[in-house]
Amino acid sequence: MKWNIHRRDEGHSRSREKGSLRIISMDDLAPPKSHLIHIQQDQKVSPTNSSSGLPDETAKDSIHAYQRSLSGSPQATILGKDTQQSNKPHRWTRFAKSHDNLKRESYPDNRQRDASANWRMHANEAASATPEPVRYIHPGDRNPSKRREHFKPYWSPQDIEEGLRKQTLYQGIIRFSKNRTDAYVTSDSLDYDIYIGGFADRNRALHGDLVAVELLNVDVVWEERKVREQRKLEDRNEKYSADQDTVTDEKEEENVKLVTEKEDEDEEDEEEKKPKYCGHIVGIILRPPNAIYAGNVTLDRFGSQKNNDLADDQQQNDTELTKDQLPRIAWFKPNDKRIPFIALRGRDIPRDLIENAEYYKTHLFAAEIRRWLIFDANPSGRVVKELGPMGELKTEREAILADSSINVASFTPVALQSLPETPWSIPAAEYQKRRDLRSERVFSIDPETAKDLDDALHIKELPDGLFEVGVHIADVSYFLKKGTPLDSEARKRGTSTYLVDSVIPMLPPLLCEELCSLNPGVERLAFSVIWKMDKQGKPVETWFGRTIIKSCAKLAYEDAQRVIEGFEMGPHVVIHGGHQAHAIYSDIFELYRMSVEMRQRRYANGSLSLNSVKLQFKLNEQGEPISVSQFHSKEANRLIEEFMLCANISVAKKILSVYPDEALLRRHEDPLERRLDQFIKVTEVLGIDFDAYSAGSLQESFDKIHNKVVKDILLVLVIRTMQRAKYFCSGSLDISKYHHYALDEPCYTHFTSPIRRYADVIVHRLLEAALALESNSTKRKVSNSPYNKKMLQKIAFDCNNRKDGARHAQDSSSLLYLSNYLSMVEKRDGPIYKKAEVIVIAKETYEIYLPEYGLEKRIYLKELPVDKFHFDKNTLALDIHWKRDVPVTMHNEEKIYMQERERKDDYSDEEEESEEDQVRDSLQALNLKEPDPNKHVNADDLIPPVVLDEATCLQRIQMFSSIDVRIQINNERSPPIINIYPVNPFSGEREASSNDTT
Repeated sequence: MKWNIHRRDEGHSRSREKGSLRIISMDDLAPPKSHLIHIQQDQKVSPTNSSSGLPDETAKDSIHAYQRSLSGSPQATILGKDTQQSNKPHRWTRFAKSHDNLKRESYPDNRQRDASANWRMHANEAASATPEPVRYIHPGDRNPSKRREHFKPYWSPQDIEEGLRKQTLYQGIIRFSKNRTDAYVTSDSLDYDIYIGGFADRNRALHGDLVAVELLNVDVVWEERKVREQRKLEDRNEKYSADQDTVTDEKEEENVKLVTEKEDEDEEDEEEKKPKYCGHIVGIILRPPNAIYAGNVTLDRFGSQKNNDLADDQQQNDTELTKDQLPRIAWFKPNDKRIPFIALRGRDIPRDLIENAEYYKTHLFAAEIRRWLIFDANPSGRVVKELGPMGELKTEREAILADSSINVASFTPVALQSLPETPWSIPAAEYQKRRDLRSERVFSIDPETAKDLDDALHIKELPDGLFEVGVHIADVSYFLKKGTPLDSEARKRGTSTYLVDSVIPMLPPLLCEELCSLNPGVERLAFSVIWKMDKQGKPVETWFGRTIIKSCAKLAYEDAQRVIEGFEMGPHVVIHGGHQAHAIYSDIFELYRMSVEMRQRRYANGSLSLNSVKLQFKLNEQGEPISVSQFHSKEANRLIEEFMLCANISVAKKILSVYPDEALLRRHEDPLERRLDQFIKVTEVLGIDFDAYSAGSLQESFDKIHNKVVKDILLVLVIRTMQRAKYFCSGSLDISKYHHYALDEPCYTHFTSPIRRYADVIVHRLLEAALALESNSTKRKVSNSPYNKKMLQKIAFDCNNRKDGARHAQDSSSLLYLSNYLSMVEKRDGPIYKKAEVIVIAKETYEIYLPEYGLEKRIYLKELPVDKFHFDKNTLALDIHWKRDVPVTMHNEEKIYMQERERKDDYSDEEEESEEDQVRDSLQALNLKEPDPNKHVNADDLIPPVVLDEATCLQRIQMFSSIDVRIQINNERSPPIINIYPVNPFSGEREASSNDTT
């Protein structure tokens, strides 16, 4: 059968034939547009795409939408010799009657008029009429089947922009714990976070999204939260009672008493914990690109199916399926508990899932979210690749990269076309444009294995007694041109990612290891900050500009440290350009002397240094860890740090002075007020004199503490109060919020690492433009900023997101290799016992810290082999009565782990808070007595004695106590779990282990 299709499009007709069936366009016979408007309104026609005139669907569905519209459109009819007439009046029939009525009303004398004149008249009327605005519908909000909706529709981008301008809406980054019960949005426009409570108010936002929030009544939202919390408590008590059939009546009474006390105390704390702001999400402004997640594929989802319109699909799965049948729906379970289960449908379901269900449960895959519709309780997505068997080092490494959205793919051929041809040499024109520093004694100090050398220094004494000190940074922006494919790819990567076993670079090796890297003995392009400084390292004059340098030596931190300590660098250091080793030694000494003065002055002016434990590993040829140690920063590291900080501060002031609304800066907000207040209350109860008025006063307080155990524990606690530094565009915030808390600087930026940070590349471009504007100030009055405010805000969001991802990957990589190392040690040497320090005590829990590995762990007493326990808030002491001869095992500990974190329905609001967030917020949960203002103690007196009563199996622990713990690794979980649990001092476990090893 052939088809004939006649359609007029911009004055042209198109036809296609197939048999005798013929589809005729009605453009030539079209009814008046005024009538069509009424018909569309009556039938609630969907908004149309301006380019196609079709319902606003995806491009690939447009032809199907058109074909569907042919059968029922008022603009078309199908004619054919076999066509059957329907008894139901056609829409065209309704129009014809309407048109006849209109003719009779318009021409009572029934005079006949020319048909074409009638059409023209009505067309003119329609053209002159004002069209009604089309209501905005987000693609995820379309619901043609009228299914039950879980969320409110998103606001239009125009309404969101208007709301942000009028401050009826607020934008910020949303974050929620791994259970997603409570979420918070940090907005730069408000002094406190916005609390987002419940499934509906989160409105399909994912962790890390930039969202728009409308504020709600705090009292109403908080009452709703109380109801949810009460329901959760009742469910826990019910479950706990069901699990305790074998306990004695006495213990049941004790547990009931504890729960009742907890309810009373929680009620007392409710008002104190009440947030300043509550809201709900009305739109997602930006979502981190290329987000993928590691996890497993399962046929059934864990937990209940309430609040889920996918129940019918799941019910079909629950029926017995043969291996030849495909389920209607499958599930991707992300490792990251903050991400909901992802529904897999149709072709996105593995065809062998039923046959190989166990395989999919024991292997890791990477998946992405493709859409989250308004009537779906869970997002839909697809699996993008298989990572490998769970527990294997290589697989878990790939899972870390997936969860951190790290791009490990090779650079595209299109991007590589932006690279210069090799062999490359500096063009002659650059020697005329740049300051020539090739004769200066420039050298670099970097980690021993570094290949991307992006900074170098020089120093020389001037005739006037001042010193010329230069910081020279690789001129990446010369090679990485704005708007090129390589620039786009570098922006997507955002930063280099440093794992235990490798580096995933932001730039191709030709740039980061060769043409940009400030390798010794070769001429390189640089962007330099050169100061005239006095002997104390105070800048007297600053010069910025592009230069050409020739480094005379590549030094490792260990080489510079040996020189500082009075030794020689060693024969492996090659010196180029005829420079002498003794002259380099002199330069290092002078730079070190200045850096000490600069550091002391910086701390005196209010800087704060908070350094957590950083591990370093030694690997064998197979890439497996064979030893682990702590990284300790030495004088050589601090030397480089001081001059890099000085360069960053100088550049920040420069670009901000030229572009007050278009500078990319970095700020560090003040600590979270509630957490910091609680920390100070802890120190007051302990009797320690601590001042948290500013970063400088906090640093002075730490400097007064000389007991290492006390200082380390307080440092762990105060770090929990801190917020992360982040990039921002200067014009987007009030100038009072530019402040960098830890450095106590009014403005700060990143300039010194453009090889590994895209933010630094942006700052280089801004500095270049600023210098050009100043040099042509008499000719050019208009800002020549390469970026406007809106562009910089987007770049800042991307850079923050990528930096957080890289940091997550780095931290996770360290934990993965530590678990692998400890697992190897346990297999080789037997059980691992360590000393841990108690850092926080509460009624039913306490937290410990392993300084050797920098690990923190919350211990739950509820299911440990104890008879009873009691917390004294006046002394911050916890008395634990253990069961004799019953050791704590990994089975006990992980049973608690699963009970406390059992994953129920993804958005049922019934999940427990994750341990990570409980540890972070533990200070807020403490019920402390009122401090004695007259109590002042020496830090050494805070270390409590060991209290063990053999007769009653009593162990008393307090803050700063040292206890025995055992470490075990569970490699059957992904990622592997480092289990740390206390040793029952009355079980004989430790003694038995000692006898086994002797």
